[in-house]
Amino acid sequence: MSSGLAVIDLVAHLYNGSGDERRELAKIWDGYSAASEAERKKPGFELVRIKHQALSRMFRDDPDGDSLDLDDLRLMWEEFVDALRDASGVADVPAETSDADDHAPDSYQALEAPVMKRNPSFASLCQELSNHCSPEGSNRGIKRVSSKGTLFGVGASSRDPSLQGASALGKPLSSAVESAEVAAALFKLEKAI
Repeated sequence: MSSGLAVIDLVAHLYNGSGDERRELAKIWDGYSAASEAERKKPGFELVRIKHQALSRMFRDDPDGDSLDLDDLRLMWEEFVDALRDASGVADVPAETSDADDHAPDSYQALEAPVMKRNPSFASLCQELSNHCSPEGSNRGIKRVSSKGTLFGVGASSRDPSLQGASALGKPLSSAVESAEVAAALFKLEKAI
């Protein structure tokens, strides 16, 4: 992998490039899609399948980059890698043994590096992107878009306890609601209408 670059930097480089570069990105993505098809059919990879389909459409259906911008790409990529991270079991690896310790915890590299170690098909995708974008190890001309995260913040989609509900913060949600409470709320709602 190119020094100091996250995989999103390479994806964005090809996505923002010429039509030829965008077609090359679609070709690389199609190769990854074929190689990881069986993996995506496994139980636990449901969200990965959804995010993969969205990225596939993004790479194929917007050949000129007119419809979607870099923020759309970053958001979708982050959600895909986060889903792959969870499905691959990387989320269960304690932070102190993670290979992402060299990076800030909220960086794309911290999100992507453990997935590359745990998921061979994703590692192959990353290597192919790196070989295409910087064949001699040079990252000249590649803008570092990974320095800022998406609207949700890097990796916050499933790892931030504040986004997982009160139960993730140690405050169990009440799963049983008294029928009298529901009836009273419905009665008040009917009166208001």
